[in-house]
Amino acid sequence: MGSIKWSNLNHYSLVLVEFGNHQNSLDFDDEHSYKNGLNLGCEFCYKHMAIVVSKEIIADEIIVIPLTTYKYGDENYPSNIVIDSNLYGYMVQDKTTIKINHIRSIDKKKRVKKIIKSFISKTLQLKIEEKMKNLI
Repeated sequence: MGSIKWSNLNHYSLVLVEFGNHQNSLDFDDEHSYKNGLNLGCEFCYKHMAIVVSKEIIADEIIVIPLTTYKYGDENYPSNIVIDSNLYGYMVQDKTTIKINHIRSIDKKKRVKKIIKSFISKTLQLKIEEKMKNLI
């Protein structure tokens, strides 16, 4: 994927993150199949886009909120934000769900694979901030 230019990483950047592997998909005889970590149950696994919500992006660890493919009914959960390509086509191709309740601290140099966009829209930033306040 090439090297990442960390100066492009900002508060509210859209990034591609490797969250690790799901326990059920591992070959325990192959140490390389679980080098990115082991996730259990409903924890986020594999590669997903995520939004950086850390204000302290210089640190080795950053806080991100993952995005996932929209599933029917996602808009009914108070911790989700559903975005559509009609409004956010610059960042998603299909209807997508931002999973606020799956907020996570990650090691940026190990987990971030690509910076997709240096910033997201101010409107979406405000929606995320409001949902985060309501969640806590």
